[in-house]
Amino acid sequence: MKQNEQENNLPTSTINRRSFVRGVGFTGLGLAGAALVGSQFGAKEQTVSAASGVSDGDILNFALNLEFLEAEFYSVSTYGATLEKRGIIKSNQISGPTTGGKMVTFHDLAFMAGTLRQDEQAHVELLLSALGSGAVKKPAINLNALGFGFSGVNDWLRLARVFEDVGVSAYLGAAPLITSKEYLAVAGAILSTEAQHAGAIRYNCVTRGVVNTPKLDSKDVPPNSAHLFNVDGNALSIPRTTSQVLNLVYGGGKCSGGFYPDGMNGNIACR
Repeated sequence: MKQNEQENNLPTSTINRRSFVRGVGFTGLGLAGAALVGSQFGAKEQTVSAASGVSDGDILNFALNLEFLEAEFYSVSTYGATLEKRGIIKSNQISGPTTGGKMVTFHDLAFMAGTLRQDEQAHVELLLSALGSGAVKKPAINLNALGFGFSGVNDWLRLARVFEDVGVSAYLGAAPLITSKEYLAVAGAILSTEAQHAGAIRYNCVTRGVVNTPKLDSKDVPPNSAHLFNVDGNALSIPRTTSQVLNLVYGGGKCSGGFYPDGMNGNIACR
């Protein structure tokens, strides 16, 4: 068997750290405009988006911006403190403050909320480690961009639903563009994890009567007794492109606004 055939037949668990991180970067959080060029692991490999010249580092940094947002939400809502205050990131890794939000009393949902916090914190730490000195700084983040999310556990579920459903749709939008079987296997594993998060949040929204979550855009299917899952009329999960994801997190702005009052950091910052 040839070397490239051996690599393509490797189970996901044998993928090395570098290829795993690269897989996360290629598929992360709505980068549906990125096409993968090349499939070798040579040190001189340069993967870029077709036509735009976006580098691997740019893609990873875009994902890092979005992971900062989710991690800050779960950190503030479960601990009442930002990533910086908790020592997860340092002051020299920050270009703007995280404002809004407060600690929520979770009662029976404390275990789920804590698990979500751990997962998103792990994503931030992984990307920071992979990017090293090339990592962008955490941008200014406004956790109160939608005006809800922290008045109680049901209000928290409304905002958590937004983050998790958008994340799932973003990964799904990128998956068809991945040419490497190894990368696609990793992307599928990440998508499955995000889908588990979204399913748990949506289930709790419906069973607890939290059915007044806003419709985010024309693709959105808010959870209610008739729509437990975020699927279309054919029971298929709904993808979003990079531009559609940015439109949501910017609250309709082109290069800033919403959760990112000064915009994201890095070369992928406008829709």
